[in-house]
Amino acid sequence: MKIRILAVGRKGAGWVADAEKDYLKRLRPFAEMSCELVAPEDEHSLGEKACAELESAKLLGKCRTGDCIIACDRRGKSCTSEQLAKELRNFQDRGAKIRFVIGGSHGLTEELLGHARLVFSFSHLTFPHELFRVMLLEQIYRAFTIITGKKYHK
Repeated sequence: MKIRILAVGRKGAGWVADAEKDYLKRLRPFAEMSCELVAPEDEHSLGEKACAELESAKLLGKCRTGDCIIACDRRGKSCTSEQLAKELRNFQDRGAKIRFVIGGSHGLTEELLGHARLVFSFSHLTFPHELFRVMLLEQIYRAFTIITGKKYHK
């Protein structure tokens, strides 16, 4: 299975980089994983709406026809780790190439969300983008341990 995380943001440093590296290593037995970042736009010169539109267009441009887009967005539905595992298993069984998409500080556009097969929210809280990527990697790892019956999830 191939999974890419596409996110607006900058490369994390220190513990963030270490955590991302650790989860990518843990995920190797389950999936071919990668993270790709697109640079955030300058909201001060463009405005919030134009910023979100350009960032969403860049993210969508990294997806191919047939990719299974899973959007992480505050307007999405919340789910449990078990429900995420079930969704990943369904996509895995169909041989889907999964693209998790994380928008910038102004979120994702309706156009991008319209391309998503699943839109989910981690929380109503706001998280730093670097931390959110680590949390997403951890949840993907947790989902695969649930799918395979590996002891990790309690």
